[in-house]
Amino acid sequence: MAACLNAWLRCTSQGEEAVGHALGRMAKVSSRNPWKCVLISLLGCLLCGLGVLRFNAVSEARELWVDQGSQQMKNLDWVEGYFAARGRICRLIITAKDGGNVLELEKMREVFQVADDVRALVDGNGKVFADFCVLSQNLCFNAGVLRYIGNTSDFNETIESTADVLSAINAERYPDGADAYPSDSLGGIQRNASGSVISAAALRVDFILRLDHADEELKNWELSVTELFTENQLSKQSYSRVNVFVNAKRSQDDELSRTVQADIPLFAVAFVLMATFCAIFLGKAASWTQSRRLLGAVEFYLVLFGCIAGYGTAMLLGVPFTVLQQILPFILVGIGIDDAFVISGAFDATDPSLGFPERMEKAIQRVGVSITLTKVTSLAAFLLGATCAFPSVQYFCYYASTSVFFIWLLHLTTFCALLTLDAQRQRAKRLDPFLCVAGSRCLPALKDEETQREPLGEVLAAMIRLLTGNVIGIVVTILIFLAVACVSVWQVSSGLSTDFNIMDLSPDQSFLRDFYNMEQEHFGGLSTGGLALPTAYYVQDVDFSTVEVQRYLEELGAEIVALDGVNQDRGLKSWHSVFTLWANDHRGTKASLPTGAFVSMETNRTGCTAALPAGVTSCASAFLTGSTFATAVREFLTSRMGSQFEDDVIFVENQIKVARLRAVHIDTVNSNQQVELLEETERLSEAWQGKLPGSFMSAQAYIFFDQYRIIVAQMTSSIGLCLGAVLVISALVLAHPLSVLIVIIVLALVFMDLIGNIILWGLDLNSISMINLVMAVGLVIDYSMHMAHNFSLQNSALSRKKRAELAVREMGQPIFLGVCTTFLAILPLGFSSSQAFRVFFKMFFGIVLAGGAHGLIFLPVLLSFMGPTMSVETDSVEAISNVEDASKKSANAEKEEIKTQDV
Repeated sequence: MAACLNAWLRCTSQGEEAVGHALGRMAKVSSRNPWKCVLISLLGCLLCGLGVLRFNAVSEARELWVDQGSQQMKNLDWVEGYFAARGRICRLIITAKDGGNVLELEKMREVFQVADDVRALVDGNGKVFADFCVLSQNLCFNAGVLRYIGNTSDFNETIESTADVLSAINAERYPDGADAYPSDSLGGIQRNASGSVISAAALRVDFILRLDHADEELKNWELSVTELFTENQLSKQSYSRVNVFVNAKRSQDDELSRTVQADIPLFAVAFVLMATFCAIFLGKAASWTQSRRLLGAVEFYLVLFGCIAGYGTAMLLGVPFTVLQQILPFILVGIGIDDAFVISGAFDATDPSLGFPERMEKAIQRVGVSITLTKVTSLAAFLLGATCAFPSVQYFCYYASTSVFFIWLLHLTTFCALLTLDAQRQRAKRLDPFLCVAGSRCLPALKDEETQREPLGEVLAAMIRLLTGNVIGIVVTILIFLAVACVSVWQVSSGLSTDFNIMDLSPDQSFLRDFYNMEQEHFGGLSTGGLALPTAYYVQDVDFSTVEVQRYLEELGAEIVALDGVNQDRGLKSWHSVFTLWANDHRGTKASLPTGAFVSMETNRTGCTAALPAGVTSCASAFLTGSTFATAVREFLTSRMGSQFEDDVIFVENQIKVARLRAVHIDTVNSNQQVELLEETERLSEAWQGKLPGSFMSAQAYIFFDQYRIIVAQMTSSIGLCLGAVLVISALVLAHPLSVLIVIIVLALVFMDLIGNIILWGLDLNSISMINLVMAVGLVIDYSMHMAHNFSLQNSALSRKKRAELAVREMGQPIFLGVCTTFLAILPLGFSSSQAFRVFFKMFFGIVLAGGAHGLIFLPVLLSFMGPTMSVETDSVEAISNVEDASKKSANAEKEEIKTQDV
């Protein structure tokens, strides 16, 4: 076993040596030709950035937040191919200004005045509602409470008191003959002992626009409506008795864009904070000649150029852009600046008597493999994260992976060139950032300031020396970190919410958030899962004229109504049940209804009562069959009785191709209920495949319910793949199985803490939090892998404790500063006007805290306790840092008991 391990260590060490030398040569070439390198790199980034010419933004919820390949999405796409939407809705929610009954006469008069104001509105193209509206009986159709009465003239002619209003509202059917349900239009309903509506706290008014107009034309009219009821993107209440809240089809996109615009000042603050921090701490902060203030500021923009190249490349490859990609540069700056600190620290530790290109080569030989390892791991994690089913996560990971690649390339070339230019300035003793001023002229006392040492690395090393000084310190430290992880696991075991609130994508102060709040308060939920959520069962490619299929439709309808998730009071809308009644009533009166085509049926058959209209108690005594069935159905759908089902039957070549049975779901208030509802409908569809092959139940909201069902599995799969990539890549560089195991343990503990962090902040597991978890791999691997790799570079003759201390002394400061830059990057997001952006702050706060603590404290302590002692000595990496004089080494060697273990 030991021989095999030695052979493996020797092989990986030789590979690391080859990679280190290759990276070192690349850095040396960049250092020898710094200006050429800088110019070529920046031009290359700008050329890649031209990919923005293929910019394609996506913001539709169904295109971002749900699995595009799920069966529910396939079902919905199929349904929309046959049952196209009749229009796009612009909805108003109206409440009483005094908080009372909105159905009182004077308030209802004002409600109809609101409707008239909308109808009279002229948009920027000179269009009015009548130019876009869906027609019914040659009049503009309005859903909601207007459907009970009609237009203003109808209201004034027929309504004289509040009692008249309530009489119209309590009618079983609308004036157009369709069944009426007050809960479709009214919220906060109160009923008397007989079940009649006596008051309501809110009502809905829907203006439906035809889809045969250009999208821009519809958006222009919607914008005019929105502006009528808002001012400065906030709800404007200009009526004396009622409050009006508006939501148009375009509103979500508009408010999402405004979220970003509102946070632009925060983005600017974040950039200033990161650039300032990098400028102060990249070199010796207290020095005027040995600092790197100008280089730090330039480094910040170097990372931005990497993002420009990465974004341009992703756009060139056709990856859509979403609003979440605007947060990515903050995170990438934190990741990229880490490398600058590591390279600068390694360069400062080289022999100052060497030339700058040679020093740069040795520095990159020392840390280049480590930097490459972390970036390759991050790149693999992002690409594997892109295997997630949700497009929002996929697109984010694609942009992250391309940007990470360019940031890595720029740091091993352009940053090395810039560092060389700055080193030339330091050698010339010119002030930073005043390049033209010689420091020796105005500050002669600082001529030897390059001998000053930065204390941070020493402090961190002293901390590790204190913690590892005895067994108690090691055990207590490890137990504390394990206890935190266990508490996180316990929190997760108690329940992890998987909701996705569409309001999170809107600003805190927004007319759209006002609308959603009113909808939530008065109607029981959002449009993806609230009250009166419509659903339908679709049957295709069967002979509907046969007795067998018609019996199946009745039995199926009865089972639909019996589902726990279906509103029993609303019943079933079955074109077939009502058609059968109509056909029996008109038997023999039409050519399509010959008496001989009817087949007698028992009137007490199973399921036939499920869809009977109000007032009808007995089933039809016969089924129409034969070749005239399709013709009879067409005639029925054009009748007053059948017009309400005209969209439920699709004909192809004079035969019924597809038909549906409609129902309404009960109200659902959380993702667990919605998943149960979805799975119940799926079981029903599966049970009917034998009798009605290819049939299924579908609703628009099902694709979102499916997201809640698979999000935990998707998270587990994505994070598992990321950890698998870390395992494989770290095995190639860290080589020793024990080092790999320790890194995996650290990452696993960090992710336990991060899952607990979701619950601690009261967040939900959804696409946004999942993006943060995938991004966490890139950050945490930076914090841990640098430390573990540097531990392996230390002299194997030293004890584990000493090697851990030296690793912290060399890498502690760059890692700590990297943690600080990432925190500064996300700090302004905590003050964002959008909950979605604040989620990034809360998640990344946990990432930098848990990742930094594990990388700087737990990992070194664990390495001092159980880190590998076997290594293979090579010339691949020189000991350019933590150099002690010979006498000190000798003294340490005499005090420490060196043991060589065969593992």
